[in-house]
Amino acid sequence: MKDTAQLNREQAILIAKTAIESGVQHAVLSPGARNTPVVLVLHDMRAAGWPIALHSVIDERAAGFFALGLARRCGAPVLLSCTSGSAGANYYPAVVEASEALVPLIVVTADRPEELHDCGAPQTMNQRGLFGPHVRRELSLGTPENGDGEEPVYTKIAETIAAATGTAPGPVHINAMFRKPLWRAGCDTPQPPNEVARPMRTNAGADRAALDECIRTLAGRKGAIVAGPDANGTISGDSLVQLGIKLGWPVLADPVSTARNIDHPVVVRHHDGLLRSRAFNERFQPEVLVCVGGTPSSRPLHELIARTNTIRIDPTGRRWDPWQSVTQSYPFDIEDLLGRFDSTAESPTPSEWVSAWARINNVAANAIDNMASEPLWEGAIAARLIPELPHGTLLRLASSMPIRDADSFGLRAHGSIRVSSNRGVNGIDGLIATTLGEATAHDGPTVALVGDLSFLHDSGSLGTVPAPAQPVVLLVLDNSGGAIFSYLPMADHPTGFDPWFTTPHSTDMGAIAEGHGIPVHRPHTIVEVERACSEAMNRPGISVIHVPIDASASKTAHTTAWVEIVSAVEKAL
Repeated sequence: MKDTAQLNREQAILIAKTAIESGVQHAVLSPGARNTPVVLVLHDMRAAGWPIALHSVIDERAAGFFALGLARRCGAPVLLSCTSGSAGANYYPAVVEASEALVPLIVVTADRPEELHDCGAPQTMNQRGLFGPHVRRELSLGTPENGDGEEPVYTKIAETIAAATGTAPGPVHINAMFRKPLWRAGCDTPQPPNEVARPMRTNAGADRAALDECIRTLAGRKGAIVAGPDANGTISGDSLVQLGIKLGWPVLADPVSTARNIDHPVVVRHHDGLLRSRAFNERFQPEVLVCVGGTPSSRPLHELIARTNTIRIDPTGRRWDPWQSVTQSYPFDIEDLLGRFDSTAESPTPSEWVSAWARINNVAANAIDNMASEPLWEGAIAARLIPELPHGTLLRLASSMPIRDADSFGLRAHGSIRVSSNRGVNGIDGLIATTLGEATAHDGPTVALVGDLSFLHDSGSLGTVPAPAQPVVLLVLDNSGGAIFSYLPMADHPTGFDPWFTTPHSTDMGAIAEGHGIPVHRPHTIVEVERACSEAMNRPGISVIHVPIDASASKTAHTTAWVEIVSAVEKAL
């Protein structure tokens, strides 16, 4: 008969072995006694030669976002392990973001045995259903007992882990109960096979009739392709450009779309400015749109989608229609559509349509370039910094003003630049931890455009998340509070706006970073920002560039810039 420690060990081995065989290359571990079986199994398996990298993050909230970043950049699920009680609850915001952003995570929460539940035992709570509808599948493993049988448990674990990488990838939850003693010396460790067979994703192929129906709906009409955010890089920007060429349509590319920085006339990256012009909208109203990816950041683009019949192409089959304008949704890939397009005799829209969009896009780009100078404000930084990023940079955008400034004013970067943002639920939390996770798996420097509240929200990650060896630059645009709300209707409230929405603070961002031993730059001009960024991108580890922004002057600069862009566009019509 096996003792308790051996039973714990064998269950932990089943979890770890199945995860690695299912594609897991990284595990993020947070310390705690109850997850000892999982932590030591992973440690021993790595020492025995299993292909798994381990990362220690002491704060579970930061650990969840760090794992999210790792999984996104690796394109493979990441395992999370924590102890019992409130530890797993700290994963919640990262699990929600992973669910909406289609990022696979294997969340393994350790738990106390059945006899310690509902009796006041410390560090014990009901962990079943902890993440509610935000996981693709949940498995509650009872305390391992003699006679459980390995095969039934293995099957349950394998089915749960497989759900993380299904048609719509996302997090899964395994709750594993362990009874003391949690570990003893002398427990066996499985030897790795000569080669771990990674699972291959298969595409069943799109229905030919559906493809033909889609092509008939699109061909010969004046339309546009809306390339929404795709931080996971699952939608080929090159394929979107090829579809735009075949249809004779512009590709309106969000900053987080892989199409954004492709150097081709069909790519329209300044749609935000173009669509602010009433005259442009009247002349260039599409008959139909094709939408891919997530929800774009541009408000004028939202308004265009809301008033236009829209075709959704999404292999996950998820409903994605906040505008209530989608008339048909097709569950296939852009590549499926391109392949079928080649075999049809459908004609593209006349080239004058897309060339006119391209011409006006260039006019907007020139207007942005002309206004991106002093004084120091966020739009000018986005316009100047993004085109100068070196090849292979990962650009991370916070989900408040930075992504909107990149959308409105960001000029074309080099095509090798990868852009990412937490656009699942668009929260500002976990920004630093996610950035460090992505940077750890990225081969090259990382730059993050960060607002002051985003930085404050996750500043604890500077001390709890391991810094990667490659350069990570946090460019903190500090406008002393929630300046984004000044662009919304509540800004007109005579007394309630400042105390509840601006939420000014007197925190010294640079001092926080320096307290963690991180070098800090404090530039006061755009030239100094560019110089500081260039220097920091050649220094290993984390650097912080703290840029003070006058919120009132910046709002005026935003408004003036939008007016100048619209004026230039309308003069060119």
